[in-house]
Amino acid sequence: MASAAREMKCDKTARGSLSRLFKEGTEMTGDYNSRQAEKLARLFKRIEQGLDTTVLRKQANRLLTALGPRDIAAAEQNLIHDGYSAQTVQSLAARFMLMVIPPQHSGSLRAWLPPGHLLHMIMLEHDFFRYFLTDLDDAVHAVGRLTCLSELSSEFRRITHITQHLDAFKEHIDREDDVIFPTLRTYGRVSLCQAIQNDHIKIRTEIDKLFDLVTSLEQMDLARFKTALTVISQTLCRTVFAHLFEEDTVLFTTALVIINDSEVWEYMKAVCDHVGYCAVHL
Repeated sequence: MASAAREMKCDKTARGSLSRLFKEGTEMTGDYNSRQAEKLARLFKRIEQGLDTTVLRKQANRLLTALGPRDIAAAEQNLIHDGYSAQTVQSLAARFMLMVIPPQHSGSLRAWLPPGHLLHMIMLEHDFFRYFLTDLDDAVHAVGRLTCLSELSSEFRRITHITQHLDAFKEHIDREDDVIFPTLRTYGRVSLCQAIQNDHIKIRTEIDKLFDLVTSLEQMDLARFKTALTVISQTLCRTVFAHLFEEDTVLFTTALVIINDSEVWEYMKAVCDHVGYCAVHL
């Protein structure tokens, strides 16, 4: 009983520290720095070096309780000044956040989501997205073996069907951009948000390219069509699979710990329920 009580107290402390860190966040001024930000920047570097994870996790949790709302942003800026790329810094910040998530919440996100949670539906859409991309890859290989192709071909109709579903997934991107990310930002600076939204731009572009391509079959010779289809499919699959993994394992896990107010999640779900979900109405 005492052990369980201590575990619950640690869980509450960790969640409270994370929520305070982000919810009280303010915009960082250009010259802001602190000893805690410098300590965190050094910890980021040790994380990159791949030092003992158990030791790093203990250091991260000790440092977490002393961090102010602007320290993570300042630490990230310190690393950029030291020559680290923005992408590397965002990755290190994400790895730090995963280290300070309570151990009982470090497994599969789906396993500890409350029943009926918005992220259940969002991740179900991700599963649909993966299914259609896998189907697209298979269909592209089938088209590659053909010596002729027309709008009446079963292979082309299959590609068209998949493209319609993928195009509908832009609604999923809109919902994340318009509902989930703005809410995250009200809790403070979430370093992955901008990177995720940059991925959304790339994904939209590739989906639009695919849509334009399948509506231009009659204006292209088969060799050019095959080449363009293969390039778009490979780029889209590579980008989306990596993107979904990052959202499912890093962004959403972090969000669920940071936003520990059930009413906020219920409000976001109500908005998304009203808008509707892709892959459901097609």
